Amino acid sequence: MRRRTFIGAGLALGWTGIWVVLWRDLSFANVLAGAVIAGVLLLIFPPRTMVANQGYVSIGALFRFTAFLAKEILQANVIVAWEVVTPTNKINEGIVAIPIRGVSEGLVTLVANCISLSPGTLTLDTRSDPSTIYVHVLHLHDIDAVRRNVQHLEMLAIEAFGRDEAVELIRAQEGDAT
Repeated sequence: MRRRTFIGAGLALGWTGIWVVLWRDLSFANVLAGAVIAGVLLLIFPPRTMVANQGYVSIGALFRFTAFLAKEILQANVIVAWEVVTPTNKINEGIVAIPIRGVSEGLVTLVANCISLSPGTLTLDTRSDPSTIYVHVLHLHDIDAVRRNVQHLEMLAIEAFGRDEAVELIRAQEGDAT
């Protein structure tokens, strides 16, 4: 219950901040209006249902997930832009099969969509038995590096949006593998 209250307070603060930024007016009335609207949104969409009953959102893990994804997208944009403006062609495309843990269909979908957000990568297919994502990579130099990168993204997604039991299970599996 305490974690749920913390998440609700964080969401209310964030939504109030967005309200104030959108109105470009830091006044008492505007902050109050934003807080009221945030409260109504929390009543309509309680934090637990906002993640489709996958579990609670871990704010710290969500930040790590978002930061990693932003870094990957920025890095991919620079690489693809450089490829466009330079006369040489260093494209070495390929398709990589990446085994994933497949904790839930929702998290697999999230990871697959995040992969497709980055220029130069595209999720072609997902399979459930065994759980595998097939990714087309425009600049393929190291297959193992691509696999590690996608599996790291998946772990960050599980930590941010997965149930606590799933996170513990994955960490235990990683501990057994080392």
